[in-house]
Amino acid sequence: MVKDEVPKSELTPEELSRTHLPDQTMYKIGTEHSEDTDSEGVRSTPLVIRTNEFRLLYFEMEPPEKIDWHTHAPGLDEVNLCLDGRARYTLERGDGSHQTLEIGPMEFVYVPGGARHKIEAIGERCHESLSAAKFDTVARLEALEDDTDATDSDESEWQDALFVDRKRNEVVALDENYVSK
Repeated sequence: MVKDEVPKSELTPEELSRTHLPDQTMYKIGTEHSEDTDSEGVRSTPLVIRTNEFRLLYFEMEPPEKIDWHTHAPGLDEVNLCLDGRARYTLERGDGSHQTLEIGPMEFVYVPGGARHKIEAIGERCHESLSAAKFDTVARLEALEDDTDATDSDESEWQDALFVDRKRNEVVALDENYVSK
């Protein structure tokens, strides 16, 4: 034992509970910059916040903008909370039929992993949404109906404002335009 090192058996529960944790930092992410839009007209600010375990995305869409048909990885269940405005979520079932749900402020919609779906802003107000998902190694597989607008640069428009790699205990991406300590 190194001099001045206390054996774990002599540590209090409070001391012991933190001994395995790395240095920790909280981050504040601002959402006041929503000028950029992707090819579908969706404004995303502050883009994506994620760790190895989850991702969180805030986005806005003015009616009648939409996120066209797409499919996430089968392990990426998604929960969206409508903060303002209204949206229509349409899911395509295996038999080709559709299920449609409309959500308004403070209503959630659950989209199962692997489900082919689309999101449309409806009504008169901008749809603002907070999307949470357990992060999968392939976060977003897109299968858009119309490939004419889809380019390799589309994926780069959903960049990380903050990405904390908890397995390596390092910040991989931190956009100083949005993130502060």
